[in-house]
Amino acid sequence: MLILVLLFIVSVGFFAVPALFGLNVDALLAQGVTQVSVFGGTAVVFAWMFYGNPLKYLRIEGAERLAVKMLASFLILLCLIPLSDWLTRVNDAMHMPQALGWFEDKMRQMGETSQETMKGFLLCDGVGKLIANIFVLAFLPAVCEELLFRGAMQQTMVRCFNGRHHLAIILTAAVFSLFHFELFAFLPRFALGIALGYLFHYGGSLWVNAIAHFANNAIVVVVYYLAYKGVVDIEMADSINAPWYLAIVGLALAVFLFWLVFLKPKSEESVNEKY
Repeated sequence: MLILVLLFIVSVGFFAVPALFGLNVDALLAQGVTQVSVFGGTAVVFAWMFYGNPLKYLRIEGAERLAVKMLASFLILLCLIPLSDWLTRVNDAMHMPQALGWFEDKMRQMGETSQETMKGFLLCDGVGKLIANIFVLAFLPAVCEELLFRGAMQQTMVRCFNGRHHLAIILTAAVFSLFHFELFAFLPRFALGIALGYLFHYGGSLWVNAIAHFANNAIVVVVYYLAYKGVVDIEMADSINAPWYLAIVGLALAVFLFWLVFLKPKSEESVNEKY
């Protein structure tokens, strides 16, 4: 956490200096640099300081022969879209006690501001801008956030809790969701964090969950681009209004795929080793 705070201060200072001289820094560029320097940088520095080999500790190595797992991870998150959409609506409908009404108003205002800022990036014209958005808003966050939360934080929590990876995955997912500072969008991001945590734990490589995270982000970027072009309705970009039963079906399919690709082979390997 100390490394994260220090790199965040450095990142803010990096963009504050040009502002003092009246120079404007492109917001998309600032977003990308912050992702790389703060999130990715924290993970790499942490792994280097305490474990000596960032590539090995963060599981960046070994991307070969992972095509099936990467494809499965993408399909798993695709199946979870209805659940995420349903959880978003459930979370948004929640209310705090009346005594904390002021805090709820503040949190909702912060969430709306964040969403409007993101829409300002996403609603764009031109293929060049679309490609830039996919790289900065989909690829960089996917890789850098997975480096920090799954590669560094989750593995550290596994060690802290004596190998209890389920607890580590849940706690990391909670921190991952809270780090986005949108309390009334906590549940869908928490569910996403749990899915990414299990993909990382059983996938054997950071690229398995990073590809899934990237696909999840890229779908949002492309849908908003199509909404701006008038191909799809803007309301569909905000929510597909998935019913609860579709969320259950999608979750069941995701669990089945996860068992088939990630759990079943490990179980078979254990049996073969036993005999």
